[in-house]
Amino acid sequence: MVNFHDPAVEAEDSLALSKLWHVVDGIFLWEFFTNLDFEWSFIQGRRSYRWTIWIYSLSRVATLAAVIANLILLNLDTSVSCTFSLILSSVSSYLALAAASLLLMIRVIAIWNRNKVVVVIATTIWTINGAFFIQGISQPRSSRLSRGYCQAFNVQATKLTMIVSFLTDVSLLIIMLVGLFRLDCHRNGASASGRILWNQGVIWLLLATVAGVVPTVSACLDLNEPLSLIFRIPWIIAMSIAATRMYRALDVALSSDIIQVPPHKGGRRISVSGTSGTPAVPIAVEGIRVDVHTTHNPSLTLQAIRHSPGSNMDGQSLEKPHELVPAVPSNTSCYVGATRLSSITGFNSLSSSS
Repeated sequence: MVNFHDPAVEAEDSLALSKLWHVVDGIFLWEFFTNLDFEWSFIQGRRSYRWTIWIYSLSRVATLAAVIANLILLNLDTSVSCTFSLILSSVSSYLALAAASLLLMIRVIAIWNRNKVVVVIATTIWTINGAFFIQGISQPRSSRLSRGYCQAFNVQATKLTMIVSFLTDVSLLIIMLVGLFRLDCHRNGASASGRILWNQGVIWLLLATVAGVVPTVSACLDLNEPLSLIFRIPWIIAMSIAATRMYRALDVALSSDIIQVPPHKGGRRISVSGTSGTPAVPIAVEGIRVDVHTTHNPSLTLQAIRHSPGSNMDGQSLEKPHELVPAVPSNTSCYVGATRLSSITGFNSLSSSS
């Protein structure tokens, strides 16, 4: 039987840890810098301000700080660097997980339309998770130099925190999927936003389960220090990337929806979907011209103009702005669920109903 506490075995496991962490750190650095344009679009005003962008950015920046701390821990060999990097790694790692979980909690509350019971449950779960994060940061850890690079961890101090964080994400995801299921977002007739929410929820749950079970089990087995911690950073980076990528995808989904013009004076119903950055497009259908104007906001503005076939489509306004209504798909409940999310998170929505 392998003696996992044998120095030679620990040295091999430490090397494997170092290689894996370097790989996932590189993946996150690529992810971070290739998606900076999203934050920059808010700074430039190309996107409307949303308060949730601060939580999104916090998760990314905190994960970046954790990656930098890990690279210091793995490559520098001074006791000062060990101490500083340990503090930076612990604080930034837990902060990144807390921000990712907060983005998830906001979705849960929104999908359940601020149901008081769900709000209390979700907030309590997230608060307990945060309390364990604080405990994990405050726990004393060893700080030592070993096998040519810096290692400064205490597995026992982080084991319970990892378990609670894993259970927090899984619990919130299950509550979210139950809410989406009640709104029939899993059906084929769901709105585009509803399908996005459902698909993201399923993927997020699977990722959280797979990425969370492995480091939790390895920490509980406590075979040796490297094996107990080897999947910790990949798990944190995976959850951060998942939360921020799904935030961006939801921004796109809720920013481009369908607007329909009701039938008027013999004209038939038409619908036009718009996307960010698309110029105005005139569309003529049975005496109605519709100009779709999209901006980086992005929002849709429709103008219906009376015209005769073969004319230059100039004329007087046929519809007033308030007479143009958002398209509501056949699955109205799921559409309302997406609108609730828009109203809470600050995303632009075509409907003001909740």
